[in-house]
Amino acid sequence: MTDDPDVLGQRGYRRLRRAAETYRADLVVRLGAEVGLRPAEMGRLRTDDIRPHGDAYFLAVRDGDGVTREAYLPSDVEHDVRKYARSNDRAPDEPLFDVSSRRLQMLVGEVSARAGEDDPELADVSSRDLRWRFAASLLADGVPPQIVCWLGGWERLDRLKPLLAEPDRGTVLTALDGTTQEEAPQRLRRLIAASADIGETLVGAGTGVEVEQTVCDRLTEAEGVGFAWVAERTGDGLTHQATAGTAPETAAAQLQGYRTALADTLDSRAVRVVEDGGFVAVPIVRGDTVDGVLAVGTESVDDATRDLLGALGTQIGNGLAAVERKRLLLADTVTELTFECTDEHAVTVGLSQALDCTVELSGLVPVGGGSLLYYLTVEGASAGPVLSQLTDDADVADARLIEDYGDGALLEVVVTDAPALALVERGGRVRDLTVTDGTATLVTELPGDTDVRPIVDAVVASYPETALSAKRETERPVESETGFRDRLADRLTDRQETVLRAAFHSGYFEWPRGSTAEELADSLDVSSPTLHNHLRRAQQKVLTAFFAEAPVEGSD
Repeated sequence: MTDDPDVLGQRGYRRLRRAAETYRADLVVRLGAEVGLRPAEMGRLRTDDIRPHGDAYFLAVRDGDGVTREAYLPSDVEHDVRKYARSNDRAPDEPLFDVSSRRLQMLVGEVSARAGEDDPELADVSSRDLRWRFAASLLADGVPPQIVCWLGGWERLDRLKPLLAEPDRGTVLTALDGTTQEEAPQRLRRLIAASADIGETLVGAGTGVEVEQTVCDRLTEAEGVGFAWVAERTGDGLTHQATAGTAPETAAAQLQGYRTALADTLDSRAVRVVEDGGFVAVPIVRGDTVDGVLAVGTESVDDATRDLLGALGTQIGNGLAAVERKRLLLADTVTELTFECTDEHAVTVGLSQALDCTVELSGLVPVGGGSLLYYLTVEGASAGPVLSQLTDDADVADARLIEDYGDGALLEVVVTDAPALALVERGGRVRDLTVTDGTATLVTELPGDTDVRPIVDAVVASYPETALSAKRETERPVESETGFRDRLADRLTDRQETVLRAAFHSGYFEWPRGSTAEELADSLDVSSPTLHNHLRRAQQKVLTAFFAEAPVEGSD
């Protein structure tokens, strides 16, 4: 993947298209750069999927189970699709292309290599770069980011973050309510300041209660906020946790008296004004989970304040998740769960069953947008069939070969759904994943006091052919409390740790390197400068902990 976002500007894109030697290659490039399709989605494309709407066209985008979204199809691309279908005698219900999605992906590489002969900057354009160009073009035309996400099949807005300028507070206010910073109400400006302060404070929070109390304290310091309290979701109900600006008994009474309104907030995941209660109910969101409710006592709520509080609810959820991860790393006692999974819809199980191979997870990195970065060692199948199988899997956003062993391979795979993801999102730490003869054994750790039943139920609900085969309590080694990781736990940010883990598992620190910085940045969906910045800061903190803070030999 190229580092320069301007390479595929209008001029670079024209040069790239001129390098396509066949009608098929040109159409594949256009479907990626102008429609935002992935190679696997192109492989399932049929002319039956084209849906007219007045003078415009939309395209039903399919995965293995059916239609996942509708993409906008420019009229000239629609014309070329039908022309290609006619010239190749494709029936409306037949796939437009008669080659694998892997071959379509390779076509982009071949076109890029030819373009690179005249323009070296175009030599490494990938199918992901084409989709990047698609998103950048729409954003430059003023299309709202959420529409771009919907059209391109990105599940999270943060996937587009490298393309979006970092807004200042004035820009935020202008986007929310059309006013400038100077015109914004003083109350809203102070609420923004309080939210920014909360974000900085949560980074250092050591417990969930500290997170919740910090939020309540900071909010009640803002003009127009009379009180705040937080209730955590426990089973089917809510339990009061923290309060500021009012008595805990009053908060508990409000929680009891407005349970229906608060339940609606949990179900809808939307900010709700409880007018007769004199407060706003804000869902505390972490990924696909609603962890609880924040109640903010304020007299009036405009659209700007509502959106700001909604973002704050997500911020709190992320803070609680970070605390949970720290608690897991430092826990003396953990609960170890072992799952057996034969569900073919799980990426690794489906791969093992389809190719009769063994799969082992050598590394795992949680990344933004509800995804995991898998580093998989495969034995018993060659790299080509493995990549084809992974590329065709609806739960794989990307797959890349790191090393070819002949009868096996080391691969980097971006997975958007898996039993492991359900566990990681709920505070679990995956220790081991091996798949043999189509059966996966997944071992994960949770803090010792975790209620494991809802977590097990969530995994089984998503992957029915999964069962909990073992559960045991185990002690962590003393080293985990006083060793090297402890000195780093409060220093590395989540993003720095993610980048450092991904670099380690992808062979970036080996010689010769298993992955380049560009490939690593591509996998993490960040720009190359951002990757190097996080990596440099993370390495500095690791070296500081090792050399400057290591205990002196012989000291107590």
